[in-house]
Amino acid sequence: MSPARPEDLYGLKLSTSDEAASSYNEALGRILRLGSDPHEPLLEAVAIDPEFALGHLALGVLSHEFGIDDQTSQHLARARALLANTTNRERQFIDAYEQRVAGDYAPLLAYLLDHPRDVLGVSIAIPTIAFSGAYDVADDAWIALEEMASHFSNDWWYDGMMAFARQDQGRMDEARDLAERSLATEPRGGNAAHAAAHVYLETGNHELGLEWINGWISSAGQDAAHRCHFSWHAALYELSLDDLDAVARRFTRELSPQVVTGARALIDSASLMFRGLTEDFTLPSADADAVLEAAGLPLTQPETPFMAFHCGLGLALVSDISGLQELSAHLNAWEPTPVQSTLLTFTTALIASCEGNASTAADLLLGVHHQLTPIGGSYAQRSVAIDLAISSLCRAGRGAQAAELLESRLARRARPRDEVLLQRARRATAGPSNEN
Repeated sequence: MSPARPEDLYGLKLSTSDEAASSYNEALGRILRLGSDPHEPLLEAVAIDPEFALGHLALGVLSHEFGIDDQTSQHLARARALLANTTNRERQFIDAYEQRVAGDYAPLLAYLLDHPRDVLGVSIAIPTIAFSGAYDVADDAWIALEEMASHFSNDWWYDGMMAFARQDQGRMDEARDLAERSLATEPRGGNAAHAAAHVYLETGNHELGLEWINGWISSAGQDAAHRCHFSWHAALYELSLDDLDAVARRFTRELSPQVVTGARALIDSASLMFRGLTEDFTLPSADADAVLEAAGLPLTQPETPFMAFHCGLGLALVSDISGLQELSAHLNAWEPTPVQSTLLTFTTALIASCEGNASTAADLLLGVHHQLTPIGGSYAQRSVAIDLAISSLCRAGRGAQAAELLESRLARRARPRDEVLLQRARRATAGPSNEN
């Protein structure tokens, strides 16, 4: 009689030794919490058992999704070479993930219908701070996640995932309750913390949000893999409260290129600097070129809509009109879809803004900002588009329109910085400005 196979954290059989499974589960726990360095225990797992196919697959996942190395194909090839040692479920997962890397998400979604408690697979499929997801439309992901509820009873990880879904759906009270319940069980849970950060921001509870997130970053969140994104959230609270000195200190301490590199330097650091252009403030120690260099990305050739949006912001931050034109040409070569059309219009608006055509930029942004949801990310990230529209209206002497947008936003939730921007809008003259 063969020995019983060990299990993962959610009871799924693993084709490996108990010792290797223990290291795998340590890595899985870090992934679920959004903890740092999940690849380290995975490397331990495959060192203990070089024939552990799912361990090699998980390294391929982290390589492809997180960029821990450039060996995705090698990790996946090792996993495939070991298929004879695996269960049917493991073989199905390995095959489904290989096809995801090739651009076909359908096998992964079919796999999850059979194995909804594969929390690594679910994590890959649902868009969060860590994973881009496997759905073209976020609402479809939230529906799929909700349909898994019967498989997760009083589960901190699932509650955290649902909290993020609910805030994206605008169901803030539910999101808050789910996040609090999740964090009460697992204070380090990054998805729940991320959901809570959005709830505080979108409901105008900036002081409470700032107090809470500062406490979380310095305690339970110390080991978070995306601490700089939580720092970005903290900076948004400070900006909302019109504490520009605090924003500048936060940037120097937690978001400068000396601290943040890779994609997050573009997504968090550069995007915060871009808000300085839209909300009339500067970060004295910030060097835009250094931030983009720290990102180390080909800004004119993004692979996803979400990254295309942020590449556009990065290029506009340094007024790189030729780079924006190259980005536009790159996007134009994508398959024609509504998302592609939206990104092309957004990029054209950025070019107009950089060229000083504020009124044109405003009109383009007003027409497209509400169509940005399918690019992914959060409303807080995408809202920079309407912020640029408001700023462009003011620069074009169309302050009354800008004021109307700000008044509408203030009616939904308090934001002291918007009160300052409202005064700017009311001062805007009824004629084109020479301001670039």
